[in-house]
Amino acid sequence: MKDLITDAISKKFATTLESIGGAKALYGDPIEFNGEQIIPVARVMVVLAAGADGSGGGNAGLTGSITNMAKGGGGGKADASVNVTIEPVGYLRSTADGPVFCPLTT
Repeated sequence: MKDLITDAISKKFATTLESIGGAKALYGDPIEFNGEQIIPVARVMVVLAAGADGSGGGNAGLTGSITNMAKGGGGGKADASVNVTIEPVGYLRSTADGPVFCPLTT
């Protein structure tokens, strides 16, 4: 189930990022430099977190063997977060031999 949810969220995020222009929206159009096309490359990291805590009480008026499966009247909390990090990692150079990735150095 976790993989199904993660996959669905990943697809939705990728579609959303693509619809707003992806790295191009962040870094602009490719540029020409010394006769070569330079295309920015970014790393996108998405961290998903979720948690829930709670307790149940009461039996919802039920009796017999299903009493413990119908707890109600309890309290609890749930939270979720999405952290998106986008950072430049390099660029692609268009050369006569094909594209070449050039990492940024620090």
